[in-house]
Amino acid sequence: MVSGQNPHFRDQTVSAIDRGPIDMFLGSFQCQIPVPHTADLMAPRYQSFQIEKPVSEFFTGTYPWDEKDQDADKEEAHSLDVEDEEIGEDAGKIDLRAIGKFEITHILFHEDLPEMKEIRDGKQCQAPTLDQARAALKDLKEILDPPRKTGAGHKDPGLDLFVRKKVQGMVSMLNFYTIPHSHTYGKWGASALQATVSMGRGRYCARQLTALVRKFLDDRTFLLVNPYGDWNQSMLIDEDLSLDINLYLQEIGKDVLAKKVVSFLAREEVKQKHGITKVISERTVRRYLNALGYRFRTAKKGQYADGHEREDVVYYQDHTFLPQWKVLEARMENWSKENEKEHGPRPDGKTVISWFNDECIFYANDRTPRGWYHKDSPAKPYTKGEGVSLMIGEFVSAKFGWLQSPDGKQSARIIMKPGKNRDGYMTADDIVNQANCAMDILTEWYPEYEHVFIYDNAPTHLKRPDGSLSARRMPKNIPKEGHNWGVEVTKRDNTGNLVHLPDRTTAKEKIKMGNACFADGTPQALYFPEGHPRAGVFKGMAYILEERGLVKESKLRVECKNFKCAPPAIDCCCCQVLYNQPDFTHIPTILENTCNARGFRLIYLPKFHCELNFIEQCWGYAKRIYRLNPPSSKEEVLEKYALAALDSISLAQIFSNRSQKFMDAYVKGLNGRQAAWAARKYKGHQVLPDSLMDDLEKAKIT
Repeated sequence: MVSGQNPHFRDQTVSAIDRGPIDMFLGSFQCQIPVPHTADLMAPRYQSFQIEKPVSEFFTGTYPWDEKDQDADKEEAHSLDVEDEEIGEDAGKIDLRAIGKFEITHILFHEDLPEMKEIRDGKQCQAPTLDQARAALKDLKEILDPPRKTGAGHKDPGLDLFVRKKVQGMVSMLNFYTIPHSHTYGKWGASALQATVSMGRGRYCARQLTALVRKFLDDRTFLLVNPYGDWNQSMLIDEDLSLDINLYLQEIGKDVLAKKVVSFLAREEVKQKHGITKVISERTVRRYLNALGYRFRTAKKGQYADGHEREDVVYYQDHTFLPQWKVLEARMENWSKENEKEHGPRPDGKTVISWFNDECIFYANDRTPRGWYHKDSPAKPYTKGEGVSLMIGEFVSAKFGWLQSPDGKQSARIIMKPGKNRDGYMTADDIVNQANCAMDILTEWYPEYEHVFIYDNAPTHLKRPDGSLSARRMPKNIPKEGHNWGVEVTKRDNTGNLVHLPDRTTAKEKIKMGNACFADGTPQALYFPEGHPRAGVFKGMAYILEERGLVKESKLRVECKNFKCAPPAIDCCCCQVLYNQPDFTHIPTILENTCNARGFRLIYLPKFHCELNFIEQCWGYAKRIYRLNPPSSKEEVLEKYALAALDSISLAQIFSNRSQKFMDAYVKGLNGRQAAWAARKYKGHQVLPDSLMDDLEKAKIT
């Protein structure tokens, strides 16, 4: 009850409780207090008092209006005591001296306030039972010191300092409340005060602890959140503004800059729409971008995408590579994620071993830039550039690993020091020599298997024999008198070595292009035969097309600009018509001829599909190990570290399952983005599940 007396109506009591008999409530009241004898405070002054804890009597007070009381030197006679029963202490005093009259104007109960929890029946004042408190104490201790899943001991709870102190205070309070030999055993408010004393805090902290413990008693999922950074509200709480910023960021695409967002927020129409009155700084915009999910960092590197979905690349993938692979895969051995060999029915015939080929370069100065350094360590000069390099060419298979004999003495590995003044560069001849070495080892040591070589589309792998048919750069008409046309090739001496000019460049020479074939398989000479007035001279594309019966096409222009013919046209120019003739399109490479001659099969990967060649992941793993070594500029140390890193890859880490998942994804009709998502999601699978399409739709991957 709230009451007051004044000298003119001594017997009158003004009661604030007008809702009937209420033993306890939670609320606030407002007093209208005019202060006489104060010239600058002639108008009534309104003073608001609010108690956040329920009390049985809000407060009572009596002003000393008698003369004898006016002379009494008693502080209590001049004040209204406010008692906080939650912690059993005085919450404060209201000084009434020099106040001639006061009136309670209104009381607000918490059920009248929309933001405050409705509290009835005095439940908030009831202390929890000891059993409830002990159960909560046990749960809080597990949050503070969570046990390990296996073994003894505890693990780090991952709580920041703010949350940890709060939880420790709650544990301390409940310890005082529940431990029998505690002086505050069973005393709720006193236990809270005792806990705050141990923490070096005051009465406000005690009230906060009781509130936190009560919340935890009601809801075990209640978690404390560090309010750091949330003291002020951001403009981004305005959903319309957040939406407009997101739409603007989508408009500018990948070129997201904080300055551009500053300019956007400075537009008059944006400021008027969202009530922006101040200039938004670039620093603030950076925080906005962080809140919207953007991070200033190096872009993540994903699957190689340039040309990945190009029409001709997809056509070769779907109609040439994948059909060949699926036929061979049926006779291959497979392994599970746990490196266990999978058994099942297979077609008759030898087991197929696929050998993937590639080259990789290691650099002497390629080391990880991160490490543990003392905070006072000085800056040290670093070596400029990548340093000397070492190129390594290898074959790898899921069954045997690197291609070598069982004792490791014979290997198909190529090691060279690339550079103009060193070992030169990898050529088609080096690739052929490596293939012959590999076939020698496989023929001698693994004849019971059928071996297939898988190469990428590098120019050195695709080189055709000198003089092979090609429609590019052919003249349309017969050359003039005294001139002829031929194919320019690298000149070699009688021993097969390259011939170099005095300036150290490679010498070139022209040779005649080989014969073509008519549709019935009859040879078609591209040069006039003996006895012809222009014997030995190139016939020209127009003459060659006329001999094939393509008279109309022979009158087309020689070539579209830069041979970039608009698809799907195949009869737009003489060069395109001849380019699409069967004998011009199916020309085996030197590597194919070499392998086929020895009974080995060779397949080329689609262009831009390095994810299908799992040796790429082997290179990445080896380089990660290589970068952990101490730096050295010596070539012999570089080779030692590089070879040791390659040999550290075990069969269980050979990455073949991942490549097979991509192949299976493309067989099922997925594009590059969908295949990359599926390869990440379905760990340990070589074949993707039947639910793949439904999972893609749920994940909205297109």
